[in-house]
Amino acid sequence: MKTTTKIQNLFLKSFIFALLIVFSACEKESLSENVTAVDASAKSSPAAQQGELTIVEIVIANATDEEDPQFTYLLKALVATDLAGVFAGEDNYTVFAPTDAAFIAALGEDFDFDNIDDDTKAFLTNVLLYHVTDGRRFSNSVLGNKNPKKIEMLNEAMIYVNSGGGIDTNDEGMEINANIVLPIEEDDPKLFDIAATNGVIHVIDAVLLPAE
Repeated sequence: MKTTTKIQNLFLKSFIFALLIVFSACEKESLSENVTAVDASAKSSPAAQQGELTIVEIVIANATDEEDPQFTYLLKALVATDLAGVFAGEDNYTVFAPTDAAFIAALGEDFDFDNIDDDTKAFLTNVLLYHVTDGRRFSNSVLGNKNPKKIEMLNEAMIYVNSGGGIDTNDEGMEINANIVLPIEEDDPKLFDIAATNGVIHVIDAVLLPAE
């Protein structure tokens, strides 16, 4: 299976920790903690954009930002599950990236990513793969129109996204489980359609949990 092959070719954790050192010195565009869910369809972007950093470099740059760190829990989860290397290569992915607050709400502030057993690692891996889909999907390709957009994730489960950026997990009943988020102020950093060299990041306000 395509996903299994990619996971088997993951980078070693030592490479990720090396990246932490290298990219902490990179120019960072920190994400605002002051975010809210709004109508994402009002600001959808074309898929022609391409950034200068990979997905994992963007995660690391924001996780190590001294003034406004974000994605710190996402980075810990990627390292703990050996998945970070997936997002450092040339294959394109679209990542629905939970905020630190979303991870705290789901796992607790003191969750120990450094000491997890095999069952917890398998659970976290499945959860993280449920936040990623193949290809470069900007908001104009993610948001539904009259009906929710059905998107298959890397764990082969589905999410459903409505025209306002609301995400329903596992079915299309549209009981909103998470939202693509936008900055409150017009000059705040953009939290959706974040272009990477190898994909796109959309920040979301809750951790998505697959049914199983």
